[in-house]
Amino acid sequence: MTLELSYAEEALADLDDIYDFIAPDNPARAESYIDDIKKACRSLCETPFIGVSRNDLGADIRILNLWRRIVVAYQVFPERVDILRVFSGGQDYEAILGSD
Repeated sequence: MTLELSYAEEALADLDDIYDFIAPDNPARAESYIDDIKKACRSLCETPFIGVSRNDLGADIRILNLWRRIVVAYQVFPERVDILRVFSGGQDYEAILGSD
């Protein structure tokens, strides 16, 4: 059974910020990069436990690293995967998630 995928408002804002950072130089690449991130997030519906468990950052939080530049924080539930945040380029995700 494939799980549903949902994005927290913060994760959607993170994706917008990543797009806005890249778009001034290359709008087409910004769009394809966001599409690549979303595709990786969708793959979590098939293999939800591929990310590293980080209960030290919050209950049932898992971390998926993409291309050494993107970190996806998510939680797995029986029916769905919730994308909590999408961090990029050296953001201190541990400090940010730890303060939430």
